[in-house]
Amino acid sequence: MLLGEDLYKMSNIAKNQMRRSQAERSATTSASLIAATISALYEKGYAATSTTLVAQLAGVSRGAMLHHYPTKVHLMAATIYAIYESEIAAYAITIREAGNQEDRLDRLIDTAWSCFKSPGGIAQTEVWMATRSNPDLAAAVIPVHNAIVRQSIAGLKSVLGDDLLNNKFKAEYILTYLVSALRGLALQHVLGSPEDELTTGVDLIKATIRSITPPLRHRDNIMAEHSM
Repeated sequence: MLLGEDLYKMSNIAKNQMRRSQAERSATTSASLIAATISALYEKGYAATSTTLVAQLAGVSRGAMLHHYPTKVHLMAATIYAIYESEIAAYAITIREAGNQEDRLDRLIDTAWSCFKSPGGIAQTEVWMATRSNPDLAAAVIPVHNAIVRQSIAGLKSVLGDDLLNNKFKAEYILTYLVSALRGLALQHVLGSPEDELTTGVDLIKATIRSITPPLRHRDNIMAEHSM
């Protein structure tokens, strides 16, 4: 026969398992809604991406949708943050697997290009554009955008090195150029520009950034000499 203390422990275990199960179901529902939002933004644009459409695409009830994200603004903010986290993970893998600094820079640009032209990247652009006419949306997602910019600048500095960034071409300026150029190419990608033209554009971006950070190769040579 089970003692009172044993029953109490079993009850707590059951409650904990139920909580974990509920949390897992909630996380799965949230992930489905985020994925559906990205798909809708990519395929139909911001204006046509309603919470009703997202719920239908995700296969969840309207009530479940509103439980997780009461408004479209809440949904968009969560989506932007989820895309941001996935991109940060992709950049981290790139940095870890790259070789010297020049190789790392090239790979980071390739990763950035993949991110910008992906459904998530286009979804971000749709949301950023919508903030121009939606103050509530702007208030919710612009802080996320600013955090992305700050972390991106820090990441770029870690790749190039502070000593490689002269007074004229600071990391902030390089990042602005890189984002603007890649986002423009991503929009051309959506409009159906030939892939070889877009690839050439990405190569030009790499060459431009190398031209304004000439010490890259020199520094790698020095580091290689010191390691011998």
